[in-house]
Amino acid sequence: MDVIDKIGIKKLKKDLISQGIVLVICGPTATGKTQVALNLANLMDTDVISFDSMQLYRGLDIGTDKYKKGDFPTVRQYMVDIFDPSDEVTVMDFRNICRKQIDAFLLSKRIPILAGGSGLYLRSVIDNLDFVEDATGYNSRQREKIKKDITIKGIQVVYQKLKEIDPEYAKKISVNDEKRIIRALEVYYTTGKKFSSFHMDIKKRAAIYKLILIGLTADRDYLYRKIEKRVDSMIESGLIDEVITLKDKGFDRYNSMKQAVGYKEILKYLYGKSNSLDETISLIKRNTRRLAKKQLTWFKEDKRINWIRADEYDNILDLVKAIIEIIRSKV
Repeated sequence: MDVIDKIGIKKLKKDLISQGIVLVICGPTATGKTQVALNLANLMDTDVISFDSMQLYRGLDIGTDKYKKGDFPTVRQYMVDIFDPSDEVTVMDFRNICRKQIDAFLLSKRIPILAGGSGLYLRSVIDNLDFVEDATGYNSRQREKIKKDITIKGIQVVYQKLKEIDPEYAKKISVNDEKRIIRALEVYYTTGKKFSSFHMDIKKRAAIYKLILIGLTADRDYLYRKIEKRVDSMIESGLIDEVITLKDKGFDRYNSMKQAVGYKEILKYLYGKSNSLDETISLIKRNTRRLAKKQLTWFKEDKRINWIRADEYDNILDLVKAIIEIIRSKV
C-alpha cells in the first residue's frame, strides 16, 4: 500500500473525480480483471460495476466465477445477482440499469470502475448506439406464436425461415440460438423490417462518458493454462451440484443456462447427451478457450483500449501499479 501511495493515488483520485472519468477494465476471461478492479476500487474508495452478461443471474455463481468477499470486504460489486435465470434480459435492459448506476457514482463524486468481458454489453453502456428495442419494443403475441412454431416444427425449421427473411443476420447466429431467432422474427413480423437493418454501426465509437479503458491480455499458452485450472477449480468447488440445483428449480429451460459456458455442457451431461464427465469437462475447457478468443478479437477492434500483458507481472500489486501509471498518463 505504501508503495502505491507514493505514486500519488490521492491526487489521481481527485483528478479522475473532477473530470468525471469512467475507468474500464476489460479483456478475455481468466486474465484477472475482477481482481485488478477490486484492487483499484479499494485504493480509490469506490466500488466495481460488472459488465458480465451471466453474473447478472442469481444462482449462476461458480460457473461465472463470481467474486466472494475476501480481501476487500468493503468493496461492493454492482450489476451482479439482479435477475433470476428465468428472466429475459436484453442488452438494452442491461444498458439502462448500468447507466443509471454509473450516473449515480458520478453524481456522488465516486469513480465508476467497470470490469468484465462481455464486449457488446460494455459498448451498449459506454457508447451512443441504437438498438432495435428502442424502436420496436416487444410484441408478446408474435413471440408466443414463434415459440409455438419452434415447439411444433422444431428450431431448425424456424431458423430456416429466418434465413429466408434475413440471411445477413441468420449467418451471424447459431441454428440453436433460440433467443436470438425468436427476437429477430418478432421484430420482422412487428415492423416489416429485417432485424439486421436495425443494427448499429458497431465500428463507430461515440462515447457518452469520459473514458480510460484498460485491456488485460496474456500469452495464449499462459491464458489457456489459467482457463484449464479455473475450470478444474469450478468442478472441485461444486459446479455440477450448482447446475443440478438450478435444473431442479426448472431454470434449465431458460437461455441463461442453455447458452452459458459451463452450464450448457453440464446440462447435456445430466441429460445423458455426453458420454462421460471427463468429456464434459474437456468440452467446457474448449468452449472457454473459444470464448476467450472471441472476447479478445472483439476488444482488439477498439483502438481506445490501452493494453497491458497480465502475465508479465509476478503479482497483482505490480500489475495494479503499472495500470495506475497508464491511468495517470491519460488524465
